[in-house]
Amino acid sequence: MSLTLFLGVALLLSWSIANHAPAQGVLRIAAVVNEDVISAYDLAQRVRMVMVTSSLPNTPESRQRLTPQVLRNMIDEHLQSQEAKRLNVRVTEKEVDDMLARLNKQNDLSAGEVETMLGRANVDVNVLRAKLRAERAWSKVIRQRLQRQVFIGDEEVEEELARLKAVRNLPRHRIAEIFLSVDTPDGERDVRDLAQRLLQQIKGGARFNALAREFSQSTSAAVGGDLGWVTKGQLAPELDRLLDGMTKNQIVGPIKTLSGYYILLLVDRKTPTPVQAAATTVSLTQLVLPLSATPTPTELQTQQTLGLKVRSQVRSCDDMRQAAQGVDAPRSGDIRSISLEKLPPSIRNVVAPLRVGQTSEPVRVAEGILLATLCSRTEDDTAGLPSREQITNRLGRKRFDLLVQRYMRDLRRTAFVDIRG
Repeated sequence: MSLTLFLGVALLLSWSIANHAPAQGVLRIAAVVNEDVISAYDLAQRVRMVMVTSSLPNTPESRQRLTPQVLRNMIDEHLQSQEAKRLNVRVTEKEVDDMLARLNKQNDLSAGEVETMLGRANVDVNVLRAKLRAERAWSKVIRQRLQRQVFIGDEEVEEELARLKAVRNLPRHRIAEIFLSVDTPDGERDVRDLAQRLLQQIKGGARFNALAREFSQSTSAAVGGDLGWVTKGQLAPELDRLLDGMTKNQIVGPIKTLSGYYILLLVDRKTPTPVQAAATTVSLTQLVLPLSATPTPTELQTQQTLGLKVRSQVRSCDDMRQAAQGVDAPRSGDIRSISLEKLPPSIRNVVAPLRVGQTSEPVRVAEGILLATLCSRTEDDTAGLPSREQITNRLGRKRFDLLVQRYMRDLRRTAFVDIRG
């Protein structure tokens, strides 16, 4: 071989080695999931995306903590995508575009802002699109496979309605969750450690809804973990008993349940006003003994005495109507079928404690001296409660969640997963 040819080959080899060294890092395998490969490059991009969307600092420590968490999620997404492919479930680009638009809206961002943020951080937007595509495919799969298995009977609705009646005056809690399932006893420690790391990251400033969307294994992950308003008894007992002791914006966890570990965020709390007024419809007859704009003490005493005399003679609404005809009381008359809460406070306060046929004590109002006789009272014991349809949907979502968790657990158990160092 000539010297010139030798040098040419040497230069070519050195160029090839120099230019392929980075590629070897890019093509290094992070995990094998059945027939799919997750490259180290894909994993690194996804970690970077999570840091951007969760407001985590891009430090070696953050990347090191996040990597196993993100890889676990990517493995699940590959299993979900493989199941969708097996069932011939397709996702269009238009569907992914719509999900991106909703993601911006949920985070109070203008159209395309999430994509811009990723671009500034040197994250390929296709990393996010791939995640959303997997989410959409999985949601189609579980609807097709599981929705018909969810049936809520009338008895279950009645039981839940009775429970809600019993607790409707107790505080309500707006809750967000991150749920991590435990599929096998051997894997419990890893799941608990993951929950601890997520909790530390949230307390360190990471956005709860972003981490919930990325890591939570509940169907609420699609809306950042938001469970909406819950009342006592709706959550697992281990979670339920913590609610009353939590303060607004407090985060607790990890909390172990039969199915896995939870991290909870109390977004808000409200104590409902008593529902009796809103739930009560009354009919009444009122007698208003007039007073002048600036009544003298004698005038006040005269009308007050007349009011007491009338009250002593009245035993029903008919009696009150007859009494009103015998005195100068032009503002008197019937008020029919009105919600107790819609009455002026001055009248509501004297009517609320009355029994049917009972007349109130004379009370001073703007127009004069008022007496009111209660003609009828109707109590609506479902006021302030969700409709039967809403209860059915809520119970259905809870049962659907359990079926999804079981489905995902079965996919993990039968999968070949090889995590590389």
